[in-house]
This record gives sequence, structure tokens and C-alpha cells, in this order.
Amino acid sequence: MRVNLRCSVCGSIYDYEVGEPSLDDNYRLVFEKKPICPQCKAIDKELLTEKGQGQMTDWDLRNM
Repeated sequence: MRVNLRCSVCGSIYDYEVGEPSLDDNYRLVFEKKPICPQCKAIDKELLTEKGQGQMTDWDLRNM
């Protein structure tokens, strides 16, 4: 699944193929593939953009 993300280090906005999203035991979002910022190469420092939040809401509703 491609998700719209923003890097918390450099602020770059990008789409990333995260694989299959899931929820951990504390109901936190976990991605199969750790996002890597294409600009600064920060690993696992992503934030969901507004678009990304909508994408994950759609995913959650489809997988209830």
C-alpha cells in the first residue's frame, strides 16, 4: 500500500510503499516496510499527512 507521509526530520512530503499496514498490541500503526525519506534518508521518522490519515482511515474501515 502506498501512503502519503511527511518526514519529521526534514519536512519532505512523499508517497511510500509501506507494504501491509497492521496494528500492534497497543493499537499503534505498524508498517511492514520501514519508510525511508527520499530526501534526507531518515529511517522510520515518518508522520502521516492529512492525505495519509485519510488513506489509513479507509484501510481501517475496510479491515474491520
